[in-house]
Amino acid sequence: MIDKIRKSLDRGLDQVKWFATFLAERTKAETEIARLLFESTKIEGKIEDLYRDIGKRVLEIKEKGEKVIWKDFVIQQALDDIKHLKEAAEEYRNQAKDLSKLPE
Repeated sequence: MIDKIRKSLDRGLDQVKWFATFLAERTKAETEIARLLFESTKIEGKIEDLYRDIGKRVLEIKEKGEKVIWKDFVIQQALDDIKHLKEAAEEYRNQAKDLSKLPE
């Protein structure tokens, strides 16, 4: 009888340990997901700033009376930066998506 109780108690403790380990790992994963999404949001903010800078530069060029906007170095640099930042933001989102999948 005591052996049966002891085995049941050991099984119960093993299940509690498993659940605690699972919960700790999941919490770690959720924290990492939040960090990745935060980084993605920061990058999106940088992209918005670059859009604003491009708009200002286009207005400056127009006020000067110039017609060629796409050849402007500042605009080209900003467009290249936007392309790279969008790729980085997408990579962060993909990493977060991969982490959010529960193992089967």
